[in-house]
Amino acid sequence: MRTIRRDGWTAADYDSEQILHELGHRDAAARVNRARRRRPLRRAWRTLRARLHRPAAAETPEPVIDWVAARAAADAVNRGDTGEADRIVQATADPRGTAFAAFRFIGVE
Repeated sequence: MRTIRRDGWTAADYDSEQILHELGHRDAAARVNRARRRRPLRRAWRTLRARLHRPAAAETPEPVIDWVAARAAADAVNRGDTGEADRIVQATADPRGTAFAAFRFIGVE
């Protein structure tokens, strides 16, 4: 059994060495070291495979807020005409963004 060991061995490495030694392997420490050795080609292949199979991220478009429509919708809400405000907001390119923008003007006269 080898007495000088490479730094970085874990408890699992020692256990593996003991099991291999008990099974009759004369080079138990060498086998454990070989198992711990870095494999740059395997790592590169796994990285490449993960990148190839990763779904493409869909780019989120920038919100297009129609500030004039947001102001008009807020004025309609301030008058109590929510149906008109909904029609104004729905007619824009980004209804959700415009509706949220309209909240800035609700209650402001």
